[in-house]
Amino acid sequence: MSDKQTGSAKLIKLSVILAIFSVIIVGVLLLPKGFKDDLSVIGQGGVSVVLTHDKNLVGGTTKMALLNKVRPDYIDKVNFLAVDVNTPIGRDFMQQQQVGPIALVMFGLDGTRQAVFRRGVSEADLRLTLNQLLSPQ
Repeated sequence: MSDKQTGSAKLIKLSVILAIFSVIIVGVLLLPKGFKDDLSVIGQGGVSVVLTHDKNLVGGTTKMALLNKVRPDYIDKVNFLAVDVNTPIGRDFMQQQQVGPIALVMFGLDGTRQAVFRRGVSEADLRLTLNQLLSPQ
């Protein structure tokens, strides 16, 4: 083949570039929005909710949507955190807390684990638990 690319070679090259770009865009879109991953805030005087998630599992997306429903009402009072279970931090957190790749782990003001929701948590359940954790004892 000469130095000039044929039309089909250019098309293949463009397709590969577009495919790579698309994968990058989808990966960015699947990241949790507005969630921090700094677990050091647990026990620093605020209630914390940690979502363990795996972008490859639908359940994590469902739990994230649930958190996004309640988050505006608690954003000034609760640390909303997320850890990707495919990272060392996420794997360590799962092991320490003995939870799987899709869970909500709730911590009180002093950092003690107060609740774990693995499946079937409703918005009402989540709000009730958050209100209990935030109310003075």
